[in-house]
Amino acid sequence: MSESEDAKAVDDLAGALAAIDELIADGELEQAEEAIDEAVAKYGDDGELLVLRAEVALESDEYEECLFAVDDALGKVDDEQVRSQLLELKGYANFYGGELEEARRAFNEAIRLGGARWTGLLGRALVHEEMFYFQASLLDLERAIELDDQEAQPFAVRGSIEMQQGNLDAAQGDLEHAVELDPDDEESRLSLARLQAVARKTSAAMETLEPLVEDGQDPELVKPAALLRSQLSLTLGSFEAAAEDAQLAIEVAPDEPWGYLQLAACQLTAMKPGDAVAAIKEAEDRVDDVRDIPDVFSLRASAYDQLDKPEKAAEMRQKAEGAARLPGVVYGEILNPARNIPLNPNKPVDARTLMSQIFDDPSQAPEGYEDALREVIAQIPQMIDENPDAGQIRIQLPELEGMDKAPQSLVLQVKKGGQRG
Repeated sequence: MSESEDAKAVDDLAGALAAIDELIADGELEQAEEAIDEAVAKYGDDGELLVLRAEVALESDEYEECLFAVDDALGKVDDEQVRSQLLELKGYANFYGGELEEARRAFNEAIRLGGARWTGLLGRALVHEEMFYFQASLLDLERAIELDDQEAQPFAVRGSIEMQQGNLDAAQGDLEHAVELDPDDEESRLSLARLQAVARKTSAAMETLEPLVEDGQDPELVKPAALLRSQLSLTLGSFEAAAEDAQLAIEVAPDEPWGYLQLAACQLTAMKPGDAVAAIKEAEDRVDDVRDIPDVFSLRASAYDQLDKPEKAAEMRQKAEGAARLPGVVYGEILNPARNIPLNPNKPVDARTLMSQIFDDPSQAPEGYEDALREVIAQIPQMIDENPDAGQIRIQLPELEGMDKAPQSLVLQVKKGGQRG
């Protein structure tokens, strides 16, 4: 082959690679896969083509196929930079497939071979975060940001870790940067708005939420965003706007109770107890056991107070147990402002939540377990009253015949003066 023919082949391969990159960027993964096959048939096992083949498999969520493509390519290429890119893809495939140790080994080898690239450092940081090695994750993220401070993901992940560690100011700064760099990062946008709301920066939080509520693509993120904006609107006295966002949450998740609970709160704020009761009933119809959403008891109590039915209101308040569920959906469990605040001081422990923690799903509990658990819980107020200065009280949870799990215990913090914490 002449020099001119060699140059033309190189140019043609470069054009094919550029075209494939564009297909991947546009999400045209099937077409990209076909183009890669055609290019390999024409130009042979070029390293960049083999990397793109593994990348397309990863982008298609075909993790096993990605691993196969990587292992096949590693047997065909010697270039360390190409091998490093392949190992990064292997690390991500293992990470998304839940194989954390294998992912970490792949990222370690990728970084050793190819030097520290921000993509490899980010991948290893994600693995370390999942393994709760937060300090190691933060070190990788700092190096990734030093290499390229115009990429949003390292800031987003670092903000998430800082939030988990309780460093809320640092988390807010990183998430602000992530959203500035990538306005379409819906998860970071929601986390940022939650932090702003907790910091009582209501206007800023509502501004952050607007693109997500109005044009968001992920229903699991749009739902809490709409609920949060609804609650913020209520704090500003904007009942109609709050009710509209509650309705949006209902439209996004019609089979879940949360939008109806928020709508009931809006109706109560507007002194419309009849409408609130109707919304509460809709919420109750969407759960198997109403005790799974103890918020309804407090909301019904408020409605009965407005209807001048104090005895029924007191009855509802007495039925509530544990903490409200809606705040956890709105703010996330890390920032949940109601996490440790019982709706009913006489029933601080929630049997249904305990059963979810023990069995994953309360319906999986053996017959009779809930009754046995409630008998134990009923003794807690007396035990606390008898040991007001104990600091902690350990309660043995019931074990029924045929249970696979080992006996467990519940530890309660007792505040000064016998208050339940």
